[in-house]
This record gives sequence, C-alpha cells and structure tokens, in this order.
Amino acid sequence: MMDKQKMIDELAASLHAQVERARQLRTLSEQRLRHRPAQGQWNVLEVFAHMVLSSGIYERGLRSVFDKKADALPDAPDFKPGLLGEWFTSGMRPKPGGRIAWKMKTLKIFDPVKQHGASMESIDAFIRLCTSLLELLERARRTDLGRMKVVSSLGPVIRFKAGDAFRFVVAHQERHFLQIGRLLAAVPPEPAAHPRPVAATS
Repeated sequence: MMDKQKMIDELAASLHAQVERARQLRTLSEQRLRHRPAQGQWNVLEVFAHMVLSSGIYERGLRSVFDKKADALPDAPDFKPGLLGEWFTSGMRPKPGGRIAWKMKTLKIFDPVKQHGASMESIDAFIRLCTSLLELLERARRTDLGRMKVVSSLGPVIRFKAGDAFRFVVAHQERHFLQIGRLLAAVPPEPAAHPRPVAATS
C-alpha cells in the first residue's frame, strides 16, 4: 500500500525534472541530437519521438478514464499497486547505478524510424505530454486511482490501474533519459570555433 499524495508528489517531481532536462537538450544543436552512434541505433531525437509514441498511449487512456469516472469516485488516501502494474513498473525502472534489468524489443508502432521519424518538434511534443500528465496528476489527488483502469501499450490483454499507468510512464521515461545520456556521451565534440585573423592595417 502506498500513500497516494506522497506517490503523486514523487511522480510529479520526476516529471518536472524530465521536462527541465528536455528543455536543456532543446538548446543543443540539431546536429548533435541527430548523431547516430551506430547503424540501427536511435539518436536523441528518435528517443524523444519514441517516448511521445509510447507514453502517449497512457496519457490518452488516463485522460479518457479521468473524464469519464474520476469526478464520480470518492477520494482514496492510499493506492495499492496491481500485480502486473508493479511487475512491469519495477522491471522498467532503472536500478541503482543506472543498470537496466529488462532488455525489451520495441514494437513497430513505437519505433520512430518506422513511423513518422523525429525532429526538434519531438522534444516539444514530449514537453507537452509531460505537462498534460502533470495536470492529470493534480486531478488524481481527489479520486481513487485503484478503481480506474487503462489499457497498456501491449494492448487490451493487459490493463493497468490508473496509479500504475502513471508509475510505469515515469519509470519508462527515466530509463530513456539514461539512454539519452549515453548517446550524448558518444557524440564527437564539436570543433572549437577559431576567430578569423584580422588583416593588418598600414
């Protein structure tokens, strides 16, 4: 059992940190963000596009169920994770030291290379997505996150409690921000700009 308000505070803090990091990355050159360290690997912009595709499934599902049910449900001070929700979230969340326990193959529908590609707009779309999730988290403070269900990104066979949907999204994005850090570390440094010599005057 989890204290709902504390859980929401922690999730919101993580999302705010992710938004701030995305805004910082938005200031880098597009050349750096498009650098592909190896054939078949994503670049930074493609990672953002992937997060928009995959997290967007949950954001839309949460918004739909909130609009239909949230206001009619009584507030519940605690949240009990579901068995599948806890299992998927724990497996997705990076371990201490940044170790990734699960290695998962990306479904075609969430692969930006096989969908619509990626651009600098992918970062902007990610920021808008997180802003929407933060708004939903504020609404979550006044309802029961255990009595609403959201279809998972794996399809209707697996459905998460609303609280687990929030937790899974944040864990998934934390995982990909570690990936972004590794990608940027592999980008060759940009050559330093040298001032043009000033012509001597007589």
